[in-house]
Amino acid sequence: MDLDILGYFFNGLLACFTPFNLLMMVVGLTVGIIGGMLPGISVVTAIALFVPFTFTMPADTALISLGAVFAGSTYGGANASILINTPGQPGSFATTFDGYKLTKKGQAEEALYSALWGSVYGGIFGGLVLLLFFKPLSEMALKFGSESFFWLSIFGLTTLSSLFPGNLFKGLLGAALGLALSTIGLDVNTGVPRFTFGYFPLVQGLDMVILMISLFSFCQMIILLEDREQFIAAFKHNPGAFWMPFRRMFQRTKMMLLSCTIGTLVGILPGAGSNIASIMAYNEAKRWDKHPERFGSGDIDGVLVPESSNNASVGGALVPLMSLGIPGSAGAAVLVAGLVAQGLQPGPQMMEQNADIAFAFIAAMIVVNFGIIPIGYLLARLSSKILVVPKLYIIPSVLTLSFIGAYALRNSGFDVLVMVLGGIAAYVLTKAKIPPAAIALGLVLGSMIEESLGTTLMRANALDSVWDLLIFTPLAFFLFMLNVAVLCIPLWRYIKARRECRIETCAQKFSLNNLRRFDFWVLLVLTGVTLIFLNECGKLTGDSRVFPQVVFSVMLLLCVVILVQILIAPADEITDGKITLVNATTTREALFYMALCVAGYFLMSSLGFYASMTVIMMIMLIYSARGAKYALSAKNLMKFLGVTVIVVFAQWACFNGLLHVATPQGLLF
Repeated sequence: MDLDILGYFFNGLLACFTPFNLLMMVVGLTVGIIGGMLPGISVVTAIALFVPFTFTMPADTALISLGAVFAGSTYGGANASILINTPGQPGSFATTFDGYKLTKKGQAEEALYSALWGSVYGGIFGGLVLLLFFKPLSEMALKFGSESFFWLSIFGLTTLSSLFPGNLFKGLLGAALGLALSTIGLDVNTGVPRFTFGYFPLVQGLDMVILMISLFSFCQMIILLEDREQFIAAFKHNPGAFWMPFRRMFQRTKMMLLSCTIGTLVGILPGAGSNIASIMAYNEAKRWDKHPERFGSGDIDGVLVPESSNNASVGGALVPLMSLGIPGSAGAAVLVAGLVAQGLQPGPQMMEQNADIAFAFIAAMIVVNFGIIPIGYLLARLSSKILVVPKLYIIPSVLTLSFIGAYALRNSGFDVLVMVLGGIAAYVLTKAKIPPAAIALGLVLGSMIEESLGTTLMRANALDSVWDLLIFTPLAFFLFMLNVAVLCIPLWRYIKARRECRIETCAQKFSLNNLRRFDFWVLLVLTGVTLIFLNECGKLTGDSRVFPQVVFSVMLLLCVVILVQILIAPADEITDGKITLVNATTTREALFYMALCVAGYFLMSSLGFYASMTVIMMIMLIYSARGAKYALSAKNLMKFLGVTVIVVFAQWACFNGLLHVATPQGLLF
């Protein structure tokens, strides 16, 4: 670091600690963390909603507060992932693998503070990289062509082999389903509408955040109905929980540096973002750990890794923005609006003409992570209280929040319908042992894989062969061989395990009993749906048909393979695919809740949005109270009504009062 940069940096630090800038930093962090916790309020949405408040601020204050929202919302999604298995942000869904299991083990505090410390560690790491290496790293990022992005995205899919080792084919099918869902709507390369079946709202596609709400928020609440415990998990206060993850980070220095490095490097690549960074870091930490079985079983490291990588990607995403004017993520792209509103142009021009403001922003991206510690601590303590609230109140509250979260994203009633139907489908697929996390992985990577593949095919038109560009360029060849090596290791382990398996336990024989398995019928329906979409692929022309045709062909192959596996499954595996329900009461309750949510969608336009939410929440509380053996006395009914009014009013105050989300009006409100 030369003396000029060092001088600018110290001046930037001084600017961060002026009273007004500190105040706006705290406000930005608080808004960001709370926004990150709410399903439907993505990092992009949180920043975009905060941008208008910065128009009258000085330039340095505006950028500092926007940076605080960026960092805070990236961290905030972890709390919901840990407590209710619902990632507040797509980048936090890897945190659910261990975070929620820690909650179920009574270690929610340890998990929450691990996310806090991991986020701070990663955020500071990314901020320092932004300060020290933004110029050379930006030049490196420019060397990544579309073919390199393609293989990098495929590398993200290789995490399936370690995330679902005992359920590999269903994990692959889940990822293929996620990739398939990402193809609905306009083709990202040609703009050709696909798989709309003449229904215009499908042209806009299925938003990834909406589907994440379906896969985790909606589906998880229905699954919680099956557990007859009064609370989500036992809450145990551990006085040493706050400092334990802090010590653990420095005991796992290599692991933390690896995850932060992956997060920063992936963040630098335009379009990659924190969701891919956290998945890749989690997989690599598990792959190189001496005891990889710890990951996914409820281990502190399984929270530290994705959260540190997730937040390190924030600094990485700002590297190409500050040096080249190219945002590295969707969140960084929205920051450009804040810069332009202040009359600033990101890139070399800003670094030359407004270096004092630029370095105040860079310094703030380090300082805000120290600010996350006290604010995150207070909000983690507050959010952990959800574990002492009976599920009777939590499930209806989260379901109604999912409605407003889905609607608020694009002010679209169609998104609400997608969320409800997607949640019901996710519940059915979960019962068939097709993991929602695999579907989410496909959703996260789908558009990036297709966009990079489409760009590569268009560039290859100038060459004799697409393979010369896709494989035989130096960086693409390295990434291709890396993918081959990563895939061969679990395959070799699988073949070795099959060879060592005893004949009597592995004997496979067709049995009619297997036709009774729930997953057999789900796979049969999925096979039929896949055939319909494959037929639709034949109606597409040009490059717009390439990616979906490959994806649906792979889906069909996987469906057939799994169906054969089910039919010849050994006798001791016959119960594996049966639907798992505690008793008939929970089955009826789950069906009733899903039917009520469908009814809630239709009530929105007649009664009004918040009125319909009030009605369905009240009905849910009364229905569940009967199953939980609550007396339907006047006192309890008033209590249910009071809780319903408070929850719905809080949603109205947040989304309508603060965020100005215009919801449908009806007979009531």
